[in-house]
Amino acid sequence: MNRRTRVFSIVAGVLAATLIAACSDEATAPSTPALAVAGTRPPTITRCNQPYGLTAAWIGPQGGRLKAGGHTLFVPVGALSVPTFITMETPSGNVGHVVFSPEGLTFNKTYPPHLVMSYQNCLVPPDATQQVAYTSESLKILETQPSVTDPVNLTVDAKLFHFSDYVILSTYAVAY
Repeated sequence: MNRRTRVFSIVAGVLAATLIAACSDEATAPSTPALAVAGTRPPTITRCNQPYGLTAAWIGPQGGRLKAGGHTLFVPVGALSVPTFITMETPSGNVGHVVFSPEGLTFNKTYPPHLVMSYQNCLVPPDATQQVAYTSESLKILETQPSVTDPVNLTVDAKLFHFSDYVILSTYAVAY
């Protein structure tokens, strides 16, 4: 075999090996259809038509319940060690929002109270999941609470470990 034929054979072999490797490389093949669900939209504060509400009561070691603006706070037996004057306010506006005082009040971690927030007057997509979030006074989201959505009763239930401001968040799937 002459030199030119040998070089041509080597180059053809390298090109063929490169072409075969490129066509069989699974990392470059698309793994999902172009219009597949790509994930979930980051949680956003849910828009609601919320009426003003205010209620207050002494709640102690025996527990109790407060209700304002369609939202309910359940304080179980043992959550508080001493009687405490608690207020629950729902500012009127376009956000599902609850403000508790005394701000910063903490509870027995074994028996945390839970807040059931209604989203009956809220604009939410049918496939959205609701969540309760702890916020600053200016409604900056500071922490999301473990929450359970009840789509039948249009409520979301979350355990609370301290008092402050809370809002309803919505999360739903998006396609790209």
